[in-house]
Amino acid sequence: MAGKRAETLLEMMLYIEMFTLNRAWTGLSDDELMWEPAAGSWSVRPVEQSWSATPFVVDGWVADFDVGMVGVVGEEPLTSIGWLFWHVGSVPGRTAELDIFGGEHSATSGWSSPYIAEHPIFTTADDAVAAMRAGWRALESALQGASDDQLEEPTRFWGYGGPGPKATGAQIVALELNEVSHHGTQICALRDFYRFAAR
Repeated sequence: MAGKRAETLLEMMLYIEMFTLNRAWTGLSDDELMWEPAAGSWSVRPVEQSWSATPFVVDGWVADFDVGMVGVVGEEPLTSIGWLFWHVGSVPGRTAELDIFGGEHSATSGWSSPYIAEHPIFTTADDAVAAMRAGWRALESALQGASDDQLEEPTRFWGYGGPGPKATGAQIVALELNEVSHHGTQICALRDFYRFAAR
């Protein structure tokens, strides 16, 4: 039975799924996944088509990236839906595998970050959506069995440049849910732009 901390996080998940993820993943097409909303957008592409300065390479595909642009206001480009699914599609499932839930991976290791641990690049909408939905269910299940003691245990989360300050398991999960929520909102907006661009 979920403790109070987990119940709060499960309520967050319910609303994120109802109002954001259902709209982000329902009926997503391959064309939408790969559509680039502007010239110079970061996307996922075959490695031979790579053009960004410091991309992430996974199984013959790249997720565009340029470490020199990160955090520079007005420099970070728009991203494709495919890039966003690379960025957060595996995060819920990987969060469910953290040691705060009895898993083998620590938050300190960067397991849930695509910038630290290799995350899959999805090349079809079906694969992207299936992975995110399965991970979302796995995280939901992990929280349903989590006690307050588990979620109040101090741990460290990977930050830019190394392990960050101590946080609780609940804070780490909340941070990951925020990541999925705001990038899920970006996916929804891009789907709207795609639909209007196609008219």
